[in-house]
Amino acid sequence: MHELSLREARAVAVSAQGLHLSTPAQDAQATLRALGCIQLDTINVVRRSHELVQLARGAPSDARRLIDDADPPVLFEYWTHAASLIPLELWPLFGFRRRHYATRGWSGPTVDPAACDHVRAVLAKRGAVIISDLGGAQGSGWERSSVHKWALEWLLATGEVACVNRRGWQRLYQLTEAAIPQDLRERDLSPAECVRTLTRTALRALGVATAGDIADYFRLPVKSVTVCLGELENAEPARVEGWPEPAWASHLELHTTAVIKDATTPLSPFDSLIWHRPRMRRLFGVEYLLEAYNQARTRQCGYFGMPVLAGTETTGRIAVRVSKGHAHVEGWQVADGHDPDHLHSALQTLCEWGGAREIPLFSAATPSAGAVS
Repeated sequence: MHELSLREARAVAVSAQGLHLSTPAQDAQATLRALGCIQLDTINVVRRSHELVQLARGAPSDARRLIDDADPPVLFEYWTHAASLIPLELWPLFGFRRRHYATRGWSGPTVDPAACDHVRAVLAKRGAVIISDLGGAQGSGWERSSVHKWALEWLLATGEVACVNRRGWQRLYQLTEAAIPQDLRERDLSPAECVRTLTRTALRALGVATAGDIADYFRLPVKSVTVCLGELENAEPARVEGWPEPAWASHLELHTTAVIKDATTPLSPFDSLIWHRPRMRRLFGVEYLLEAYNQARTRQCGYFGMPVLAGTETTGRIAVRVSKGHAHVEGWQVADGHDPDHLHSALQTLCEWGGAREIPLFSAATPSAGAVS
């Protein structure tokens, strides 16, 4: 049983996620492989979330290329923690989920069999389509829908269709046999094998975590993950200061000391270091909730408040918009006892990432909505 102080646990977690390392990732593909998946989201106030995840780890800004025009493809899109980019070689590990949808259905809208047949015929003829090629979707915002959209999503969920590229920001759908290499399609793993390998991958990416944290990474059953952890060669029992539940540590990350203590980085709210809010609270003592869907007058920080990681601690958050070369600070918060200058450093980084020509002035010494602890 490893005894870890909270400070040590933070260092292990930050290092395992590839943040603040003295030798950052060399390219976007290496970052994706190290993390196992990167969550997607449509919000774009500085850069899209998956690009922010890459940039935070020092990868060159070529994440967009991986999606739009990588040839041959290096990833596919599927459901993990949420809609995510996943390394192409992990395709077989989600066979259990595809079979589950195919045999037990899903919680989405009712799918029209005739629409599925139409989609199959169009894909067989055209090779690849985006939703607008099938008449688009009706409505606006979250209410946009069409029978062909849900037919495509159902066939994606069950594995008959795959997405390995996008056209602009729209999924490019193909029949799986045209998109996924044959050796990956034919590698048939049992549900137990899938869960075991995904559990190992999640623990390696998290560094130190509870069984619930690990299960959340790829949305696996907690009971199955708990069984796997007792059998994995890279999983070591651990006790973390202040954590009420037992934890597990990856021995690959346990003794890492390469975290740069004075580095400061803004994080997407969908970053895998912090996307599971209970773990964020246990690790960093804060629980920042995304406020994009709240009314503006009720927001404590701003539309897309980005936590600021300083060394191995979160020292506050800042909400910034960058558009047409101009940056605007919507709001900010400084965690109790931390240096407001970290927010200035984060703002400078965000302006660089978003292509702002000037860095706006603001006083982080006076939080926009009060300090947070």
